[in-house]
Amino acid sequence: MTAPIGSKSEAALRAAMARLLDGRPERTDGALTVANLARESGVSRATANRAVDLLAEFRAAEARQRRSSPHALKQRIRTLEAELRAVRGAEMAELRTLTRTLAQHIQMLTLQIAERDAQIMRLQDELAQSPQANIVPLRRLPRDGAS
Repeated sequence: MTAPIGSKSEAALRAAMARLLDGRPERTDGALTVANLARESGVSRATANRAVDLLAEFRAAEARQRRSSPHALKQRIRTLEAELRAVRGAEMAELRTLTRTLAQHIQMLTLQIAERDAQIMRLQDELAQSPQANIVPLRRLPRDGAS
């Protein structure tokens, strides 16, 4: 079991941690390392290593800052843009396929309508040429309950 650090050392380490995380180092290059934390605070590396809880906080803050650094954010944006292009490409391909399918259906229906219209014209011509054609209009039967 390691011995706890004194309150002065802990205060110095916390102040140094705050300066390093805020990007305003006084004694180091500002890199977020345990060695710099010890140097920045003015305590030995051995003392800094005994501050287990404080080091865990420091490492967690360093990881959060690394993830939110401009370089990391720019890389994340590039990754998301690439994913978006891939999704959009897939959607566009799917929409093109759907458009072709619908165009084929419209073409088929248009041909069927033309055939139906031609058949109606032929039947009307036959009727017009038949001397004994007797056209009787059909009456609709009333629906139940309707008058």
